[in-house]
Amino acid sequence: MTPHTEAGRGPDGAHGFAVAALSGREGALAAIYERRAVRAYTDEPVARDQIKVLLDAAIHAPSAVNSQPWAFVVIQEPELLTRYDEEAGSLFLAEPPAAEVANSGLPALDALRKVISSTGYVLFHHAPALVVIYSTSAGGVSDCFLAAENLMLAAWAIGLGTCPIGLATPLFNQPEVKAELGISPEWSVALPIVAGHPSGQVPPTTRQPVHVVTWR
Repeated sequence: MTPHTEAGRGPDGAHGFAVAALSGREGALAAIYERRAVRAYTDEPVARDQIKVLLDAAIHAPSAVNSQPWAFVVIQEPELLTRYDEEAGSLFLAEPPAAEVANSGLPALDALRKVISSTGYVLFHHAPALVVIYSTSAGGVSDCFLAAENLMLAAWAIGLGTCPIGLATPLFNQPEVKAELGISPEWSVALPIVAGHPSGQVPPTTRQPVHVVTWR
């Protein structure tokens, strides 16, 4: 993963910074093809201005009737990241499964629980920042996924790595966690995403051929 600009402010604030970092159609395609899920990070913190770039890119995603049904939580305090990491793992492994886990829609729950319970597994991969995207409307989760992709592509553009942490969605849907973070009880988590400076190169993964069912 190659940084495409140095961290800092652009002449027009976060938006100008992001546009300068990812200019031209070639840059957009490069971001799509070269973005990776990063699971190893350095100890270098993510600057506040960099987080603002990611959030600004996220809110420029399309949404149904321009409803923009998203809200964000940013967590960078190391102690809070560690606590939520541990709580998310414990919640996922609880017996009987918590309602937030059983109803999460995550596939292969038994296999996922084995991964989480393995020695040394850290759910947030020691990343120094976590962004949790919440949907503010019942039908807004899919729009939030578009915002999430924008965020991750913008991160690539400024030399950061990201990784979606779907396994943490049950924790951030818990009423007590929402209350602690100032989130409305009626909102639902769309996707938690960790971000940070990659500690090395991440090789590309293979892709299956495009499955076109009908082309008329």
